[in-house]
Amino acid sequence: MKKRWMGMMLAGALAAGTLAGCAPTPADATTAAQTSQGGAAAEGSADGAQAEAAEDTADLPVLKVAVMPFLNSIPVKYMVDNGLDVKNGFKIETVYFANGGTMNEALAADQWEVGTLSSAAVNSLAIYGAYCIADIGHSEGGLYTLCQPDSPIAQVKGTNPSYPDVYGDAETLKGAIIATNTGTISHLNVIKWLEKLGLTTEDVEIVHMDFPSAYQALMTGNCDVAALNPPTSYQAEAEGMVITSSLSSLDVPQFDSIIVSNKAFNERRDVLVNYVKAFFEATDALQADPDMQAQLLLDWYTENGSESSLEACVEEISTRPFVTSDEAKTITVGDSVQVTGEFWVSQELLDESKFPELATHIDDTILKEALGF
Repeated sequence: MKKRWMGMMLAGALAAGTLAGCAPTPADATTAAQTSQGGAAAEGSADGAQAEAAEDTADLPVLKVAVMPFLNSIPVKYMVDNGLDVKNGFKIETVYFANGGTMNEALAADQWEVGTLSSAAVNSLAIYGAYCIADIGHSEGGLYTLCQPDSPIAQVKGTNPSYPDVYGDAETLKGAIIATNTGTISHLNVIKWLEKLGLTTEDVEIVHMDFPSAYQALMTGNCDVAALNPPTSYQAEAEGMVITSSLSSLDVPQFDSIIVSNKAFNERRDVLVNYVKAFFEATDALQADPDMQAQLLLDWYTENGSESSLEACVEEISTRPFVTSDEAKTITVGDSVQVTGEFWVSQELLDESKFPELATHIDDTILKEALGF
């Protein structure tokens, strides 16, 4: 398997052109702020009403919001497109990142104030002192490990009777090359999959790649397994790849959460309350209109250089629903982050001494004030 290393490097290079399209380079992704000033209607227009509208919003506080090319940023797009930020007394300035890892790196430099993360939120809280203030989306859907249909792994199913839909066993997985974006929830999927089959990460070779590169490595036979997230996971499934595990089939619930920087949490509470109000107004609207949500997601993927289809987007939103304002009142904020944190500690991905920081950086008072419960 190791002889494919050069092939994997080539696959990564090909993936940049095949799937990334016009997506920013990593350097651009961590530094380029893309401003979406929600209510700034006067873009050089001489129209008097538009100029007046821009003037009216000029004094509104600006909130730097991190976005990624994934489903969990769709509420932010909806907020900006529909002026929910201005309606709630602030303006959004979006800052684009390729993934949660780069978001965390930028957090130390205060490049963003609020964003949405899944498993990467563990480091946000434990290492960078950020806060988890709400759980906003079911993130376990579409998180797949996949292999080629003729792989030995795909020929073995239900080895662990408690997980009948999970493929593979110790024999077929030993020494396998698994490509994924390490440190993300997809990495968690890999580790949980191995665990259910009586294996550890020492039994396989995990190679760090961004998701498009991992997808390309799988399709070209330069890895045995790819652990992907949407839209690449759905794309691989559509190409006939076999889903060997998912967070759903492994019974691992996960949420995307609203994460705020330490500075914003301590200095900008009023704006954050209004942000949470607007965010759940967006999730309510998105969940009420699946057709609109699917099209918005497809537009977002296309805008950020990812290939997808309307059918794939329909499937994604059906398996990864947003939390509505009513459901948010029933969820214990931060439980998902703590479960993931415990797991990181067990796998030595997080220093045990940092684990207590998670509990002290979970706060539900902003959510309760925003939604009135």
